[in-house]
Amino acid sequence: MKKLLISTAFLFAGFAASAQQDAQFTQNMFNKLSVNPGSAGHNGGICGTFLTRTQWVGFDGRPQTHLFSADARFSRHGVGLTIFQDKLGIESSLIAKGAYSFHLPLGPGELGIGLEIGMINKSFGAGFVAIDDPLLDPSIPNSSTSAITFDAGLGIYYEIKDKMYVGISTLHLPQSELQDVADGDGEGALNYASSRHYYIMAGYDWDVSGGSQKWVIKPSILAKTDAASTQLDINALAVYNKIVWGGVSYRIQDAVAILAGVSIPQVPGLKLGVSYDLTTSAVGDHSSGSLEFMIKYCTSIVKPTKREVYHSVRFL
Repeated sequence: MKKLLISTAFLFAGFAASAQQDAQFTQNMFNKLSVNPGSAGHNGGICGTFLTRTQWVGFDGRPQTHLFSADARFSRHGVGLTIFQDKLGIESSLIAKGAYSFHLPLGPGELGIGLEIGMINKSFGAGFVAIDDPLLDPSIPNSSTSAITFDAGLGIYYEIKDKMYVGISTLHLPQSELQDVADGDGEGALNYASSRHYYIMAGYDWDVSGGSQKWVIKPSILAKTDAASTQLDINALAVYNKIVWGGVSYRIQDAVAILAGVSIPQVPGLKLGVSYDLTTSAVGDHSSGSLEFMIKYCTSIVKPTKREVYHSVRFL
């Protein structure tokens, strides 16, 4: 598994990183469902995750992203829900999708095969700012406009519990176009084509404390491409006693990030995380970095066994 992580990292490191349509999260290792429906239910119980990200602090109209996802496991079936909202300047995106996965035992682990369906809503406000007069370009709406379309994706996810995971998925399969004219007497129109995205994820749990799980190093990668540009996140977390973690992440030609988090002992299953990105591209000359917060809660849906005591009728 270590060789797989290293090989994949070098493979994708040869591609230049640039912006894609899907928003990114630094704490991607806690957010598998939103990019791979095959992972729905992989925790074995019910999990809910909330992420909020402010990117490029210091920019007016900077990207602000919020995501909520939840999934549950019933026997071999996993179900999930993801709601995602992103705002960049006058552009707003809303994605809502449901996921289903079927889990099969395979070797020492389990394979999840998943499908997701949902919708994409894209809207543009009227406050477009440009050096040249935007009315000269009919492709730029000068009044509010929005459109909605169908979306779907596929994914497979394999995990050996507390050892490793690997997944591959493709999102926005229909590559639908969103089209609408400007509201009222406005000019211009919304014409937005969604691009198919591909994701590869992998991670490994390395118990460096000789089997006690006191110290665990968790390297992981997330590669993403829309066939026009590619990004690669290389991550490493150090977890102490399954309670506290810290680590670093590197996004090729974009940012270096610091991550930290804690599991709350008083509320079993509750995790809080934070990350801070230091931008390494030219954008960093005008930005104070990016800040991201995470809340994750998981619980078992298996009811505890009820203890019943029977008394013999011989003894009253």
